[in-house]
Amino acid sequence: MAGDAVSVTLFLSIGLGLMGLTYGPLGAALAELFPTAVRYTGASVAFTLAGILGASPAPYVATALAKDHGIAAVGWYLSAVAGAAALSFLLIGRRFPTARTVRA
Repeated sequence: MAGDAVSVTLFLSIGLGLMGLTYGPLGAALAELFPTAVRYTGASVAFTLAGILGASPAPYVATALAKDHGIAAVGWYLSAVAGAAALSFLLIGRRFPTARTVRA
C-alpha cells in the first residue's frame, strides 16, 4: 500500500483539507485581535512570529524526541502543542466576549 498512487493522493487530500480548515479561519481570528489602524501589520507580525518561534523548532524537537524516546514521544509532543494552541484560541475568544460592530 505504501507508494500506491491512490493512497498517496487520498492521504494528501485529507491532510491538505485539514490544513485548509486550520488556515481558513486564521486570518479572521488574527485580524480581530488588532485595531483597524494596525490590523494588517499586527496580523502579519503575529503570524510570522508564530511561525518562527513556534513552528520552526518543531522538526528539531520531533527528531530529538524520536531519537531519544521513540516515535510515541513525538505524538505526545504534537498533542501537547495542539492542546496549547486550542487553549490559546479559547483564551483569545474571551478577550472580546461580545461581537464588535462597525459604526459608519
